[in-house]
Amino acid sequence: MSMSPRTLWCLTVVATAFLIGGVVLSRSIEPDISVSKVTLAGNAALHFVPAQPGPHPVALLAHGSFCSKEMFFRYGEALAHAGFECFAIDFPGHGESSQPFTVASLGNSLTADTHAIGPIDVFVGHSMGGYVGGEVVNEGGLRPRLFIAIGSLPVLDAPAPSLLLMSGQFDEFDPPASVRARTDAHVEIFPWCDHLFELYDPRMVNAAVKAACAAVGKVPPAAPTRWHWRLAGMILGWLGAIGLAKAALVFCRRSVGWTRWRVPIFAIILLGANVLVTGTWMGAMPHLRRLPIQIIAGIIIWLVAAGLGRLRVPRWSLLALAGVITMVGTMARSPYAMLLGTFFFLSLLAGTICGAIAFRHGPRCDGDITLGIFAGYVIGQWIILFF
Repeated sequence: MSMSPRTLWCLTVVATAFLIGGVVLSRSIEPDISVSKVTLAGNAALHFVPAQPGPHPVALLAHGSFCSKEMFFRYGEALAHAGFECFAIDFPGHGESSQPFTVASLGNSLTADTHAIGPIDVFVGHSMGGYVGGEVVNEGGLRPRLFIAIGSLPVLDAPAPSLLLMSGQFDEFDPPASVRARTDAHVEIFPWCDHLFELYDPRMVNAAVKAACAAVGKVPPAAPTRWHWRLAGMILGWLGAIGLAKAALVFCRRSVGWTRWRVPIFAIILLGANVLVTGTWMGAMPHLRRLPIQIIAGIIIWLVAAGLGRLRVPRWSLLALAGVITMVGTMARSPYAMLLGTFFFLSLLAGTICGAIAFRHGPRCDGDITLGIFAGYVIGQWIILFF
């Protein structure tokens, strides 16, 4: 890798400045709210509170499969900005939850959270969260004024709260035709949006806030803007981390005493930066309970990648395989195949990109190990835990 000492020094300084700026911007939230972590029914939750004195209407946010409470940060911030006290929860087997995943545990956990919070005015559930919320409503454990289902089609028994179904035009699980066919709810379809980006689409966030305010007789305020800063901070931080990691690779390969540490240092810089700049987007902070899965998954993927290398099969073939599984699941209309395929595709995509950066102008083993570290981290961080 040809780089003069002066260029290496400049890259390090500029990348560090980008990373620091990204971290600062990524922590910006609306000035009229506060966000803290609380415990509900034994599990961690995010608590969004307006700065103005209460009482405030209450909103409960429930995520979908392979997600966590942090992925509802945009909705929680926007609703708190509109005067709602909000709670974003982790379902069993997800995020920081200490409970194992079972079908029964989902409804039990949501019911327990509801009892811990008190009366709920607005419930917002994405994907699995919408279906679980619907079951709890039908069982009498939840009775909001407004039920907002995003990317899901729960059926609420009478007497049911007002139901708003919101979905992206390209939602992989609930086609627009199926959503529009529902006559028991108000329906909104958003162009150029798929299942994952329903969590972040500003049009959907603003529509949810507008509906929630109407349900409790409030006038919706101007849409929050600090999320733009956080998005810029995440991108800036990633650019800085990539530059700093590349500079570290060059330094380690040129310094005999540091050569053996090149991949760990590279991984620590990228993973550490990702944790620092994506906390309000996807909840990237590693959890001790998930560490064994991350290690095991990383070792398996590394060994597979190394084996493919011996057979002269490109590393990206793993990514292609996950993509094929996703497409087959989509064509077969199999939600489980689509979910798993998409999850592993995104995991391997992150590892493949980082592995390509590490492998460039270096030995293939660097790329294989890096692929294992990053793909294992993503898999272990967001996979559903059944134990």
